[in-house]
Amino acid sequence: MNEQGQQLIEKIQSSGWKSVWAITGGGVGAVHCILSHAGASRFVLDVRIPYSAEALEDFLGVKPETACSEETARRMAAKALKKGTLGVACTAALQTNRERKGADRAYICIQSLDKTVCEKIDLEPGTRAEQDAFVSGMLLSMLAQFGSAK
Repeated sequence: MNEQGQQLIEKIQSSGWKSVWAITGGGVGAVHCILSHAGASRFVLDVRIPYSAEALEDFLGVKPETACSEETARRMAAKALKKGTLGVACTAALQTNRERKGADRAYICIQSLDKTVCEKIDLEPGTRAEQDAFVSGMLLSMLAQFGSAK
């Protein structure tokens, strides 16, 4: 990671938030970036990856209408917030080798007790790794902006 990326991670980690993450697969690169930077425990309390439909239903306590939607991302962030001061959620439909309804996309939601920010990301065609890198970068940027508003 370059110097600018290191500074972004340091800004996030020193924000004062205690985050709990719920990531359905897409955006997992952001978890790697945060956890591979020294001092991650200042910011991260827990990371959950409810990857399968069954795991997501178990995490949420209800079966979502669709796994990749703003509503699902909001529910994930709200559930994560119950164990920290910041709920971080990302649900994504990345490049796959099976038939899927809908376009490649992701929803990121970050929630504190008094603020919620959600964003839909329409993904360009590319490899799964390229799409995850893009979603992960967007997630880190959103965290840095959210944290500076505390």
